[in-house]
Amino acid sequence: MTLEDSVYELRRRVMGRAQILQNVAQACREFGISRTLFYRWRKRFLAYGPDGLHPGREGASRGRPPELSAQAEREILALALAWPTWGPARLALQLRRSEHGSLHVAPSTVYRLLRRTGLQTRWERLTVLEAHSAQAAGLLTERTRRQLLAAQRRSGRHVEAKTPGELVCLDTFYIGKLKGVGKVWQLTACDAASSYAVAEVSLDFSAKAAARFLDKRVAPAFRRLGWPIQRVLTDQGSEFRGAFDQTCAQLGIHHTRTKPRHAWTNGFVERLQGTVLNEHWRLEFRRRFFTDVTSMQFSLDRYLDFYNHHRPHQGYRTRGRTPSQVLADSRGHHANAN
Repeated sequence: MTLEDSVYELRRRVMGRAQILQNVAQACREFGISRTLFYRWRKRFLAYGPDGLHPGREGASRGRPPELSAQAEREILALALAWPTWGPARLALQLRRSEHGSLHVAPSTVYRLLRRTGLQTRWERLTVLEAHSAQAAGLLTERTRRQLLAAQRRSGRHVEAKTPGELVCLDTFYIGKLKGVGKVWQLTACDAASSYAVAEVSLDFSAKAAARFLDKRVAPAFRRLGWPIQRVLTDQGSEFRGAFDQTCAQLGIHHTRTKPRHAWTNGFVERLQGTVLNEHWRLEFRRRFFTDVTSMQFSLDRYLDFYNHHRPHQGYRTRGRTPSQVLADSRGHHANAN
């Protein structure tokens, strides 16, 4: 008996048992099936008779989508941008009437190409047309003007440093209020040239705490690395004024601040704090219960050791290297230059 015959026999027996008992629920319990499944079989039985109890045959699986040549892709994209309001079906029909030779592709193939290139909707294609018109003919719509201004803001002068210690970015991060501990902050420093990180857990959110962090932890760490800090970058927060400015002056460090409402300027340390949150604190708070700042600092130091010496980074400065490797390479380049 084949598998299909076995399935058919089971369904026939279920139907017969339900008719004898005049109780669908009891018949389903005896055969271990749900009533929903029973009524699905019963619907087919009433519609087609006993033959309706045979299991349906599955059709052949869909094959791989056709692959387009580079020339065909260029032709499709050129037509889509020339007529941005046309959909895949109309584009496919027009391609068959091409003056340079017909191109027979299905509308679904055209749609997959448009989706892969970020042009799947007419509004996305119209946006490309607006941007092209703005650059070629100086024709700007108000929406295009806003988009170009936003792009210029994102691609404007980037905060960067050529050597470690030339620019270190600082920021504060509110971890949360822990039971039995209180409100906890993280003070974070990130070197703009190497991504080398230094951080401290603190119960104090003030200029004195930030100054102590710079004086007792950040500056000594970079001196040990052989790259004394030349300049620090912070936001406009009150914790980076007063005592913090005095400490910078005592250490001979130039202090600069970001412009108001320009948080992305300090993006190096902002991204670092997001990484620490996602890769460390959100995991550690699910693994253990912290009762004091000392244990939190010990846990953070272990992660920073991994971050600085064992975790490859994918940024344009690090290119798959760890921050410690970037420091070593910079030291070698500096020695060769001298």
